[in-house]
Amino acid sequence: MNFIPHNRPDIRHQDFASLESALQALAEEDTSPIRELERLAARITDRPHAVAATTAGVALEAAMLSVGLKVGDEVICPAFAPARLVAAIVRAGGIPCFVDVDSRTGGMRPEAVEAAISDRTRALAAIAPWTAPSVLEELASISRKYEVPLIEDAIESLGTTMSSDSAARFGVMAVIGLGRESPAIAAGGGLIVTHDERMAAMCREILMEGRASPDDAEEDDDMPEEGWCHVRAGIDGRLDVLRAAVGIGSLERMNETLAARREVADRYIARLGGEADLMISSPPPGVHPSWTAFPVRLDERFVQEDRDSIIRGMRRHDIGVTAGWSLGPALPIARRGGDPEDRWPFAARLASRTMLLPCHSFVTPADVDIICQTLLLMMKQTVFSRGSQ
Repeated sequence: MNFIPHNRPDIRHQDFASLESALQALAEEDTSPIRELERLAARITDRPHAVAATTAGVALEAAMLSVGLKVGDEVICPAFAPARLVAAIVRAGGIPCFVDVDSRTGGMRPEAVEAAISDRTRALAAIAPWTAPSVLEELASISRKYEVPLIEDAIESLGTTMSSDSAARFGVMAVIGLGRESPAIAAGGGLIVTHDERMAAMCREILMEGRASPDDAEEDDDMPEEGWCHVRAGIDGRLDVLRAAVGIGSLERMNETLAARREVADRYIARLGGEADLMISSPPPGVHPSWTAFPVRLDERFVQEDRDSIIRGMRRHDIGVTAGWSLGPALPIARRGGDPEDRWPFAARLASRTMLLPCHSFVTPADVDIICQTLLLMMKQTVFSRGSQ
């Protein structure tokens, strides 16, 4: 059997031509592919401004810095979250203020978020749960109520729609990505999208090592054009034209990609929805996830060692299954004293029993059957092995 990757870019003939043109642009210091990627990202997310970054994690870090995050400031974030979000907060000098999540949806409970807000709170960092993105509406309302900026990690939820709006449309800004976690997987990169022109300009300066564009800086006849003025603390986070060129094609095919992923997800739901040892969350009416992957959660009788053993077994059978999001407080970059499993029990349970199945355009109906059969077999073997010990 051929290896079924966790995610796979849809590279087409025209992408090779775009890459060849980008090589020429690179030689001529022509940044037009980056500007085109930004225009396309702004149009897809229905935001007026987009700023490209070298990775999605760097984009998140720049977004944190742009809201004035200082050393010791707190950023409220879910305890069940991708490591990149926690790392971006810490790299920007902030302290993650973890909030436990709903045991069913995996999203932050609004009442817990309100209870966590203090004088040290500088921002809220949110990510849409796989099949319950509407929690973003409540978090955006809290953001407005307390005048605390909301930064949305929409890297995996790009293309997700709900009755009221779409992912990447909540808060002062959102971050989308073009890496392996994205439905628009390409060669990597990230983009900050926002309605705020001032915030967009600030993010651009931060990603250019804190330098202002010559057009924005005060005129100085003695300063060569390339010697831009440093106006703030920044990071080296500019996207290159080669990845931008590949990303353009990926974003242009977003609708086609999302339709294919949703068909694969429907097959998983039909195939695994009745399994007693698995928890499968079907999206509610009006919600259409982007399905970067298909999440499945093991029953309570399984522990993390079981989940990890199942993943290893799946990968031995050439199926690119991965673990889901992390227990944020247990990550080395944010580790706290005590036992995080006791302080954030729901996040701990979700992080220890969730797996992500391949759900991209190249997964065929036959692949879904093989993946599901192998998953159920690995689960049975795990239970049998445990019982024989």
